[in-house]
Amino acid sequence: MGGRGTFAAGNPVPYAYEVDTSFFAGGKFNGVKVLKGSEGSGKHGLPESSHSSMAYLKMNPDGTFHTMRIYDKNHNLRLEIAYHFESKIDKHKPKVLHYHIYGKEFSQNKTGRFERTTVRMHKNSRLYKYYKKFFKGAEL
Repeated sequence: MGGRGTFAAGNPVPYAYEVDTSFFAGGKFNGVKVLKGSEGSGKHGLPESSHSSMAYLKMNPDGTFHTMRIYDKNHNLRLEIAYHFESKIDKHKPKVLHYHIYGKEFSQNKTGRFERTTVRMHKNSRLYKYYKKFFKGAEL
């Protein structure tokens, strides 16, 4: 996958992400690709857009859940679910299961401002119930 799964000025972009097979056979967990930054790419998150999948996962080095990104039909990031420190939610808890909903301008306007929500995940929420099979090792 290229830098963002695309080409730059007609030239192939060096791979910035690769499938992580460290913990899961075939590099998938519950059918979703687990990615990591390619060596030397400097990338450590997940792609801002996708041209080959509707979702990607990032796992911690011990195989537990870190981040999931879900993309719309136009390949733009719309939802990110994460389990890490989030000062907007709880400054005293080292990890909080939460999500961000991104506005349409995020993937379309690379340099300008964009909007996103930051919300704590709740056990009874539809999002939690739908995606909980991916939250390996995450606690509410």
